[in-house]
Amino acid sequence: MTNILQYVYNKTKVSRKAKKPFGRKWGPFFCIVAALFLCMADLTRHLVNDAWGTVCSELPEGQKLGILSADGWDPLEPKYNKYCFSQNVANEYAGDDDHLSVYGWVFTIFCTWSGFVLLFIGLCWAISLPSKVREQWRQIRHARTPPLLDSPA
Repeated sequence: MTNILQYVYNKTKVSRKAKKPFGRKWGPFFCIVAALFLCMADLTRHLVNDAWGTVCSELPEGQKLGILSADGWDPLEPKYNKYCFSQNVANEYAGDDDHLSVYGWVFTIFCTWSGFVLLFIGLCWAISLPSKVREQWRQIRHARTPPLLDSPA
């Protein structure tokens, strides 16, 4: 996504040199900057949840971790002296119902979708897609227009 941002920046500097207002000149670039952060918000939430969502505790004195198999319990080496478990930090689901929490709605739905909408708008704006499609449509329609026949009087 940063490559798209670099492309739009360079295209804006080169091809949008006309004296346009600041917002019209740099609007596509700022749309893509906002899209970059909005699309990355949910991925960052995942990293926060994974990085700070694990709690490790020391084993009490005299206890050992082991593996339980069909043959019995096999203790692990003494270097395994901690046990870890997951805790919710910014979980996207609330409760056991598999419905989205506030984090889920904000990051997964709002930020991601609005980021992709801004990315689409910024790219279409940067490459002037609407005017190019409009001009191509006029050329196609002009080529298909049958010549007017002189009506017999």
